[in-house]
Amino acid sequence: MDPRSDKHRPLIAAVLGLSALVAATGLMAAPASAAGSVSEIKLVSSLDEPRGYCIDMTGSKESASPTSPLQTHSCYDSEGGITVDQGVTTTGIAKGSLRFPYFGVCVVGAGVKAGGSVTLKSCGTKVTKAVVMSGGMIMPVGSKTLCLTAGPTSTPGGGGSPVHLKRTLTWETCAAATADRQTWRVQS
Repeated sequence: MDPRSDKHRPLIAAVLGLSALVAATGLMAAPASAAGSVSEIKLVSSLDEPRGYCIDMTGSKESASPTSPLQTHSCYDSEGGITVDQGVTTTGIAKGSLRFPYFGVCVVGAGVKAGGSVTLKSCGTKVTKAVVMSGGMIMPVGSKTLCLTAGPTSTPGGGGSPVHLKRTLTWETCAAATADRQTWRVQS
């Protein structure tokens, strides 16, 4: 194909336009091997964030850090899709696995303590049962007294209009008084 040919100019313009859109938005599809069906885990209560809070890897989308603790962050679904740093494998959720397929990491549920950070470990493509989801609460395997809990206050999370918000994410004692920060839903 000769790129100088007039008949190919519309195709080239379309490809360049799509490339510019992807680069400008920072939204890219996960590689085919990591894609599959993903969902986000979202707080039922929106608290102070109209877009809602989702479980999120620290860092920005494809540049997120799999070695840093998880946080909650403004959900990106309002921008047109689930991003790789918020997308967990849909089929794994029912099996107790919170796996971020783009990065090949899973939430650690064993040996956690109240007040502890929510960490990740490499898990490749296998399903690692780490949590139990019951009544919207997400509890680590082996503990029915700790729940995945969004922090009590928000801070600016960088970017976005309006600016994104984030909160810490820790394992805390399950309690009615903090249910608004401990009740989650799966959203595809």
